[in-house]
Amino acid sequence: MYSDGVIHTGSPMDRISPGALGLRTYDKSRASPGYTLFSTAFGYTEFLIDIRGMVVHTWPVVHSQLAEILPNGNLLVDDYGNGLQELEPDGGVAWKWEGPYHHDFERLPDGNTIMLTAREEPPVEGYYPEGMAPDVMRTDVVIEVDGSGETVWEFPFSDHTDELRELGGLPWPVRYSYKDHLGREAESAPSDWAHTNTIEVLPDTPLGRRDDRFRAGNLLFSFRALDMIGVIDRRAEEVVWAWGLGVLDGQHQPTMVGDGNILVFDNGTYRGFSKAVELDPETEEVVWEYGAGGEFYSPFRSGVQRLPNGNTLICESDSGRIFEVTPGGEVVWDYWSPFLGQGESHQGRHIYRATRYTEEQVMPLFESRGERVTAVADGSRRPLKTFLDVMRFYQRELDQ
Repeated sequence: MYSDGVIHTGSPMDRISPGALGLRTYDKSRASPGYTLFSTAFGYTEFLIDIRGMVVHTWPVVHSQLAEILPNGNLLVDDYGNGLQELEPDGGVAWKWEGPYHHDFERLPDGNTIMLTAREEPPVEGYYPEGMAPDVMRTDVVIEVDGSGETVWEFPFSDHTDELRELGGLPWPVRYSYKDHLGREAESAPSDWAHTNTIEVLPDTPLGRRDDRFRAGNLLFSFRALDMIGVIDRRAEEVVWAWGLGVLDGQHQPTMVGDGNILVFDNGTYRGFSKAVELDPETEEVVWEYGAGGEFYSPFRSGVQRLPNGNTLICESDSGRIFEVTPGGEVVWDYWSPFLGQGESHQGRHIYRATRYTEEQVMPLFESRGERVTAVADGSRRPLKTFLDVMRFYQRELDQ
């Protein structure tokens, strides 16, 4: 949280809620139907669950925290720090890219892929207070790669600090302060100066049609270490909008919704409670929020998604919770992950991000499931032999 010329941050804290794991709340009449994709952070399995909490598909992954289901039914997934893979429904590798990937990616309609990478370079002159600059600066770089894995475009954020100062009010030099788990606070100078955790291609919206800064194809980003979100104009190759300093606190996953507003998970890392916030980027006014009363808290990770029915899906990472709220703030779906991470250096029950898909979006995946199911019969003792028949039978029965 930025105050008095200093960007303050804090330490991690898991939030454990006593009670059953799995689905706790499901209001069928008000929850947005579909399937939710998630994994334990840095885990080795990606899960797809239906609205009742039943696991309907899994993929074997490696040290992953983020995935997206593609229109062909394949899964684009990260191997954090090492690259990306496109997996077929049975786990076979259809495509891969190896390199210093981190935090976020998006597959473009033409088959290219946008992602975040990082490199080390000399510190930007004047960025850190005198005598505090680290030996190297870890700079986040947005790249676009084609189907063969070749880089066709890149955007290093360290080349655009002047734009961040002008548009976002970034102080100069930049002063950081870190509070540890004992409450001790000290000034710091992290080499990971921005910690970019989101890159999203802007959709076509009414806002983008009247304001070129937000036009379709531009890129929305998030700097967790600077409490700032912003937009890159791809044609001009410059940052054209930035906001959040003094308001946001360690945020994740800004995403543009249908009218051009921006929804963001405001972690409240230093503040002590989290919020889901919707911003009008033209007026820079908050038009909706959930959580201001301290209802939930995830100091790190987490995300948000606006659903087709107007509800908001919230991933509260540090508790392993995914839940859905109405515009009025009522919880109509509430799921607590029962899965503990696997493999080396996982993050327990943490969920980095969750995404709800409609049945139409996941149908190519389900239709690819050609295995023969044995020993399953419906209430009339008729055998069910296809995956879709069995899944729909269980779903109907669970809805009774």
